[in-house]
Amino acid sequence: MRHGLIAVVAIIAGLIFAAASSHAAPGTVLTAPATTMEGGLVQKVQIFPRRYYRQYPYGAPPVVVVPPAVPVMPPVVVEEPVIVVPPPRPASCGEYRYWNGQYCVDARYNRPYLGPRP
Repeated sequence: MRHGLIAVVAIIAGLIFAAASSHAAPGTVLTAPATTMEGGLVQKVQIFPRRYYRQYPYGAPPVVVVPPAVPVMPPVVVEEPVIVVPPPRPASCGEYRYWNGQYCVDARYNRPYLGPRP
C-alpha cells in the first residue's frame, strides 16, 4: 500500500514539475566552444572495425542447432471396459423417504412402487 502511495505522489509531482517547467522562459544553453571539441577532450572510438559490420550487418551469424532425428511413435491406446456401478444404498433415507434404486425419494410427493420386484 505504501509503495503504491509513493508511486502516485511521484507521478503527480512529476506532472506538476513538467507543467511548471513548460511555461518557464527558456534559459541559456550551455555549449562548449568548437576549439575545445577538436582538442583532446573528445575522441571517436570504434569498438569493432568497419569491415566486421560489412560482413555481418546485424552482428555475429546465428548458430543453428539441429536436434537428432527421433522416430515418432503413435501413442498406444488401450480400450478398457467401462463398468457403471450404481451409487451405494444408504443405511437410511430418513423419515418419509425411501430408496427408489438410484437415490432417496420423498414419499410425500412421489408415490412409491409397491408392486413385485423385477
